Amino acid sequence: MAAKDYYLILGVTRAESKSGIREAFRELAKRYHPDHVGSQGTTFFQEIVEAYEVLSDPNRRALYNRGLQHAEGSDRSPSETIIVGQGPQPEPLVPEPLTLRNFAHLRPSQEALLDRLRRNFSGLGVPKGERLEALTLEVVLSPDEASRGATLRINVPVFSPCPLCDGAGREWGFPCGYCGNRGMVEAAESVRIRLPPLAQAGTIVEVPLRGLGIHNFYLRLCLRIADAR
Repeated sequence: MAAKDYYLILGVTRAESKSGIREAFRELAKRYHPDHVGSQGTTFFQEIVEAYEVLSDPNRRALYNRGLQHAEGSDRSPSETIIVGQGPQPEPLVPEPLTLRNFAHLRPSQEALLDRLRRNFSGLGVPKGERLEALTLEVVLSPDEASRGATLRINVPVFSPCPLCDGAGREWGFPCGYCGNRGMVEAAESVRIRLPPLAQAGTIVEVPLRGLGIHNFYLRLCLRIADAR
């Protein structure tokens, strides 16, 4: 596996256009510039710049892609197999979207996850050293699903300012009952992921969440194959 996945650092798929890569870089550079987050953000900011310098150059990007595919071998799904609500899909694994609470093995924990997601949307209390982190989920496929491929829909929590108190957490001097004094309200966005056919146990599928406004997490699915018995 390559030491760094520049696509995940910028929060884009490997099919992203040059203009999309430039837009992602500008947004992240503004968000994580050391002048804004302090010297603790220097390392991640340098990674953002490094990723952009490679992916914005067609020749360097092509060379990097070949090295990335070679390093990953067959254990990782290319991002072209990751679809977010587009085009014809294989049969879904389950008829209704899964929530993160459906997964027994979730890293980080539910509480830590929600706290970090709230910080992502509110911008409040963000540690200066906070950086992109994997939200790791384990997905178990039957042998048939692993052979033909499947789609998986996961509801990811997103947050927005409370419409009643405008994000203040208080209404007329009292705690806002609508948002529970948090200032933010939770909703869910469904991410549709196409799992590759002929998947092997241990296959990793990584999904950027920048399209949902989430910059400090990406989904990391670890595929397992159930016994055929």
